[in-house]
Amino acid sequence: MDKLPPLTSLSALEAFFRTGSVGGAAEMLGRTHSAVSKQLHQLQDHSGTELFVKRGLQLELTSDGRLLAETVARSMDEMRRTYTAVTGGGRASVTVAASSTFARQWMIPTIARFNVEYPDIDVLIRVVGPQGSRRTEGPVDLVISWDRLKHLDVEHPLAVSLGDVHIGVVLAPTYPFEMTATTLRIQTILQRREAENSWEHWSRLADITVIRQRELTFDLSSLAFEAAERGMGATIAPKFLIEKELKSGSLIAPAGFLTFRDGLLVYPATERPKLSKPARLLRDWLVAHAQLDADGFIADPVTPQWPFTSAGVDW
Repeated sequence: MDKLPPLTSLSALEAFFRTGSVGGAAEMLGRTHSAVSKQLHQLQDHSGTELFVKRGLQLELTSDGRLLAETVARSMDEMRRTYTAVTGGGRASVTVAASSTFARQWMIPTIARFNVEYPDIDVLIRVVGPQGSRRTEGPVDLVISWDRLKHLDVEHPLAVSLGDVHIGVVLAPTYPFEMTATTLRIQTILQRREAENSWEHWSRLADITVIRQRELTFDLSSLAFEAAERGMGATIAPKFLIEKELKSGSLIAPAGFLTFRDGLLVYPATERPKLSKPARLLRDWLVAHAQLDADGFIADPVTPQWPFTSAGVDW
């Protein structure tokens, strides 16, 4: 029997494939950046094949690397499903697709509140990254979408709103900029990979011409937000994902925010257009308990206190 590489290196490959970056994989696995990088290098050494190639500062999968990553992702999903079937006693589950930054800053706290009321439903978050692809990762029940600058129009007959999204250009208060009624002059813009058109769309909708000298691209929105906070440039962000920074004053929005009515949407995934009872319950709970405030910030939650009694739901 051929010797397989360590499971830790395969899980690192899966996380890299799903998130599209070493930093995203480290965040997903709860490991350090250096640990994940070392495990990926060990996997490549073990295989004797070039699995990764460096393009600028970014690490990308080769064709062989992508083939292996897709197989590993499918196998990991199958193992998880089988393990759940064997040990979970038929627990209900819902899988939700969301971006990494959104999952960490909005989904996790929201799902934690949901599970206080419905502890018998497992909510699985499928992270969508620049290089990752949901097509190999099993079906998804719900998609939650907020980036109305990247996707100006989302048309889905079953989409329901979780509130208005307020999006604007933000930067550190000490970062130099010049602004008139029709222009914004800054040295560096910070953008998310595969969402580079957001600046063009913002400029057109705000009727403000952006004049810049250089661009920096990050794999994750959270990295662009942090870079802006540390004075590396200006980025585009929704109020609800940078609430703490705006309220503390570490980020400011010199041009204000565009408001996208009913911009935060939840809707059934294409592969599962008919929602299961747990998915329908989660969607309805989100509509009732996870709406954004009118000012675009996250509404203060009213959280049930422990201990709790599980809501009786017949699946």
